[in-house]
Amino acid sequence: MKNKPSNKVLNAFDLPNELISLKGGEGGCWRAGHAILKPCDDLIEWRWMGEVLSAVKLDGFRVPLVLCARNGDLAVDGWCAQTALEGSHPIGGGRWGDVIAVGERFHRAIADFPRPDFLDERDDPWALGDRVAWGEVEAPVKDRALCQMLDLCEPLDLPQQLVHGDLTENVLFAEGLPPAIIDFSPYWRPVGFSAAVVVADAVCWRKADPDELLGYVSSIEEFPQLLVRALIYRMVTTLAFKNKENLNGYNPGIEMVQSLIE
Repeated sequence: MKNKPSNKVLNAFDLPNELISLKGGEGGCWRAGHAILKPCDDLIEWRWMGEVLSAVKLDGFRVPLVLCARNGDLAVDGWCAQTALEGSHPIGGGRWGDVIAVGERFHRAIADFPRPDFLDERDDPWALGDRVAWGEVEAPVKDRALCQMLDLCEPLDLPQQLVHGDLTENVLFAEGLPPAIIDFSPYWRPVGFSAAVVVADAVCWRKADPDELLGYVSSIEEFPQLLVRALIYRMVTTLAFKNKENLNGYNPGIEMVQSLIE
């Protein structure tokens, strides 16, 4: 049985005791009534998340809001809560243009938010992948395909801002409602990097048509170089989880970026 919120947690957030396990959040998230409960790994980041999402001016998208317990605490026994948003991600994708478009609207809305200090303290596999992709640290594991991508990196001089680094399956669609952006994964990178991650994921893992995807990102400056970095970001994260056998899944993305650069 997965670790799940106790009745004490549910009572603290004034939620019903019927829990539904969710696929997101590495399998550790639960829905209870109007809320999503997830493990609170970093209370500083969670507090920041609540402040940012409550301040975002909604422009054709929805975002969840952070919930407090009845006593005002943000976390109870290691669990935090936010509002549940209606909608689903299309099975197998298929709405990549919509995902990229709502991401652009979201990033315009958060363009003026400052860089959070906690980004420097992260030490998870995703943070490692991000730093390797942007040349801030060396790759901890040498791999032929990864080195191939690293060799394609050229200097970039693009403005950076707050971005969502994992939009791929974190946009929900519901009839009659704007798309919902969930599981905000903040990074400080060029705004086009977010779309490049979506393209990399869609090509590598959802068998999306590369030519169709390129039509959605044709206006993004330096997109081929952003795509290289998106692939490095994902590949290093995969290696950090010791899933080297899964690197073959990146072949379609590698072929795509090689056709754009070479």
